[in-house]
Amino acid sequence: MLTSDLLRVRRSRGRITPKYLDVGDARAMKRASDLVEIFQSHMGRPRGIIDEKVQRAIGHGTDFLIWRGLAKLLYDRSEFEVDAQRKPEEVREVVFDLAVEAGNPSDESGRRQVLERAASILEIDADACEVALYADLEERQVLAEFKVMEPLALLHRYNVALAQAVLYRARSMTIRLVEQDSNKLRLLFQMLKFHRLMHRTRRDDGGYIIEIDGPSSIFKRGRKYGVQMAKFLPALLHLSGWSVEAEIEWDDEEYAFELDEKTGLLPHKRPKGQWVAEEERWFEQRFDEKGPEGWELKRRGHIVELSDNEVLVTDYVVRTESGAEVWLEIVGFWRLAYLRRRIERLRDMAPDPPVVLVVSERLKTDREALEQAPAQVVFFKGVILVGKVEKAVQAVLSRK
Repeated sequence: MLTSDLLRVRRSRGRITPKYLDVGDARAMKRASDLVEIFQSHMGRPRGIIDEKVQRAIGHGTDFLIWRGLAKLLYDRSEFEVDAQRKPEEVREVVFDLAVEAGNPSDESGRRQVLERAASILEIDADACEVALYADLEERQVLAEFKVMEPLALLHRYNVALAQAVLYRARSMTIRLVEQDSNKLRLLFQMLKFHRLMHRTRRDDGGYIIEIDGPSSIFKRGRKYGVQMAKFLPALLHLSGWSVEAEIEWDDEEYAFELDEKTGLLPHKRPKGQWVAEEERWFEQRFDEKGPEGWELKRRGHIVELSDNEVLVTDYVVRTESGAEVWLEIVGFWRLAYLRRRIERLRDMAPDPPVVLVVSERLKTDREALEQAPAQVVFFKGVILVGKVEKAVQAVLSRK
């Protein structure tokens, strides 16, 4: 994602608009190609050399922010590491001790003698000793890995990064979707949960409206939550018929930010398979080991229609020995009003199969404010306890 000093936006009449690149511009394509070539052709070379090459390619023109932004995205795809035969801190300790013993020689001959003595102790040659001495300095670390990106893809990635950098300042975000393929829709909700974004979803004219709270309105979590909103955007780009309206806080003023599929943003990653949170993976394992005999736990997304056109998307289905089923939804982040509304909707609808909410207890203040959790709510701190889920499933089934 682009940092704030690299942002290029227009602010006018209460709206904010990123200055997207024309991906068909020949000059932009040439500059992107030059930058990609620098990284590709300098594998194993020190970062200082790469930095110098990049600075020359960027230049000092009025549009240098664009090229710095492209370079930043390429640095994000690079891994630099220390390349030395011995750990630099170990080499420095030996060399500095020997230098003190030798009276801190300043001439080249004396310096070389110290390096040769140190090399003998460290069992490497003097040249390798000299290389290792400061090999951990940033400019001397070497390019060990570079995830190659085609120049055109880099230009598209730049435009997405601009939009993400604006969303980083979002106070709230509303997504509108037309009816979607069920697999893509489940993937979208998985990514909402992966990024731990609290959301409310409702039906609307054959599609869905997803309302996401931003960092200024939830838990005072600040920019860390804004990063998650920004990182979520690429998942949305895999769908069709979507639009976003966001409320942005910029320099203590509020702006509206809009984008949709006509903006031309393209995803830079292919959608991956099913994502499973660590606590859910552990829960699955423990259920297999300690779950009631004859019970099954299956990961299965299902859209549950609630009252007032609200919907929830479950994560699991539990099947008891008798064949009765209960849906489970894992709720990572929440506010008291959100959770109470979800419970009320479940009571109003009494869906069949019934639903149990498995809720993270990270937010203890709201947990305490929910005076008596109803049977269909199971709280967990970091580990989802199989026994608690079993009791909740039995409780909701007994009401049928």
